[in-house]
Amino acid sequence: MSTAYRATKPILLAPAGSLTAAWAALGAGADAIYVGLEGFSRGGPRNELASQALRDVLTAAHAQSRHVQVALNTIPRQAERRDLAEKVEELLGWGINGVIVNDAGLLAELRSRYPRLGITASIGCAVMNEADVAFYRDLGADAVVLPGTLTPDEIVAFTQVPDVQIEVMVHMVQEFILLGRCWMPSYYRLHSTPLASQCEDVSRLIGSVKRGGAGICFKLCEQPWELYRSERCVATRLLPSRQISAINYLADLLNAGVDVVKLQGRGLAADLLAPLVQRYRLAIDAWMAGEPLPAFAEPCLEPSWTVMRR
Repeated sequence: MSTAYRATKPILLAPAGSLTAAWAALGAGADAIYVGLEGFSRGGPRNELASQALRDVLTAAHAQSRHVQVALNTIPRQAERRDLAEKVEELLGWGINGVIVNDAGLLAELRSRYPRLGITASIGCAVMNEADVAFYRDLGADAVVLPGTLTPDEIVAFTQVPDVQIEVMVHMVQEFILLGRCWMPSYYRLHSTPLASQCEDVSRLIGSVKRGGAGICFKLCEQPWELYRSERCVATRLLPSRQISAINYLADLLNAGVDVVKLQGRGLAADLLAPLVQRYRLAIDAWMAGEPLPAFAEPCLEPSWTVMRR
């Protein structure tokens, strides 16, 4: 077990995909924020911070005794893995409090190299039961992330596993995914590549549904899809999705022993992120005071966030 912070009370962990979003999350009451670092995060350049921006966030957060985690959730090839592991040493020098990773081999390597580093197994690690929690703990994870689709009764068993924190993604988008893994070929990419034994004008598939070449989702689900009946186009629409929010049974999750309340949305603008963080801050504070949680209307964000701005 590293010296990553341990929960003496529930931790509210908020996303931040920009400097303004980071200020908004901290101002709204987040105990900790998680960010992407340019070139090392699956969120893509729209939701990542450059090195200097990350340093600015660290300075501001630490001045308020808040923590900052960095999402390093690409799944690297061997050469990239070496670069990423060495980058973590630099990040530690900057004062990061932990990293979020999506690859079991990388997790084990980082734990071996940096015994004091806080490491979270991402929602993409697909933890399904308490045995999975123990597996990632034994690899070196200080925390594992569960999806908001699990019930408090199910989560009780997870929280009984010792020496590991339980995070729950209490506000997230449910789409064509399974515990953070897309069911669609969103991470596929075709490149025009000459093949010696074939014609010149050929496209080659690179990357994989897990990794995506550079780890960037191409968001096929955000494109209009034409629905056909026989040969006639009958509709054009976006794929269905919905927000999942545990706000109205958050007390049950906290009573089950959840350590970290995590929000999805590194793509959220500051004006959308702040009220989302505030409502969970109010709910956690009410639970801590032994008061009934306020009743909240659903959903918190406008429907466009579920597809276009997740």
